[in-house]
Amino acid sequence: MPSTSESLVIPASVAEVWRAVTDLENAHLWNQAWQRVEYLAGQREGVGAAFRAYNEEGIGHNFRISEWAPEEYVAFAPVKDEPDEESYLITMQSQAFRLQAVEDGATNVILMANVSGRGLRGWFASRFVWPAYQRQGLRAALEHLHDLFAPPEEEEDEGEDDRAGPSPPSPLPPAGEG
Repeated sequence: MPSTSESLVIPASVAEVWRAVTDLENAHLWNQAWQRVEYLAGQREGVGAAFRAYNEEGIGHNFRISEWAPEEYVAFAPVKDEPDEESYLITMQSQAFRLQAVEDGATNVILMANVSGRGLRGWFASRFVWPAYQRQGLRAALEHLHDLFAPPEEEEDEGEDDRAGPSPPSPLPPAGEG
């Protein structure tokens, strides 16, 4: 089964990173493909917990947690219930996080993905095209996860350069408006 992975050191403890990657209702903060996640039953953690992840078009896909080792490893597998699934050249089998403590209280996060290919074209694509494409998505997810824990950037002193003029207005409406 073809697989690929990316890793990144996150400036947070294993426990903090674990909470972020297993808090699926807030997965949109690090996984841009999942705009919204809802649990399909009362179970929210451990093997068997099922959820539906919606993309930005509002299309939902069902997943379940297929492996669970607290603060070490968690894998998400798509639920194979789509009738036209056999028409896909490449089918996602799982995505998983492995967390490893490193120096200074940081965590090395390895994000992995596995697929299967259907037919000769699927076999070729899953081995020679998909890995590079998928690594881009894995890297983006890790960078967003990293940003959740990165210290806020220090703001410049207001008096440093008055030539720049006033700050542009915020693109977000004040709380309570919208």
